[in-house]
Amino acid sequence: MAFQIRRCTLQDLATLQAISIETYTDTFGEFNTPANTKAYIDSAYDLTVLKTEMLNVNSEFYFMYLDEQLAGYLKVNILDAQSELMADDFLEIQRIYIRKPFKRLGLGKKLLELGLDRAQALQKKRVWLGVWEKNFPAQKFYRQMGFERYSEHKFVMGDSVQTDYILKKDLR
Repeated sequence: MAFQIRRCTLQDLATLQAISIETYTDTFGEFNTPANTKAYIDSAYDLTVLKTEMLNVNSEFYFMYLDEQLAGYLKVNILDAQSELMADDFLEIQRIYIRKPFKRLGLGKKLLELGLDRAQALQKKRVWLGVWEKNFPAQKFYRQMGFERYSEHKFVMGDSVQTDYILKKDLR
């Protein structure tokens, strides 16, 4: 199995939207009402929103391919692009999204490692990410990768208010 990672460009916008909707729905759809899932997707993955995020110099998107098939993507943020107010020495890993047929192949780990590499290249001392309180497999994975619980925040999806744990990892 050969994998490749490349940075997304504006020409990838429609593909980014499609994979975002697919992976989000596959991962969280069964735990939420269709109306709440749709409300979140309509706000978070609107083409205008995604384009604005892609144009922000403090955000980076990367596609991962396995055997030339799009398998997932990574989004990282620094400074003002972070989804929470954090110190300037943090990098946020906002999304590690893997398509269902490609899960459990170690691709999430490779994308996480890319995020950690980007943090070091950008001279960040800490990395943080949010994980849903009921996403136990992801929490276990992040603990194994050296992340620890730092805080929490509320995540609003339609009329549902959920809790995300904020995990961090010190790099130095």
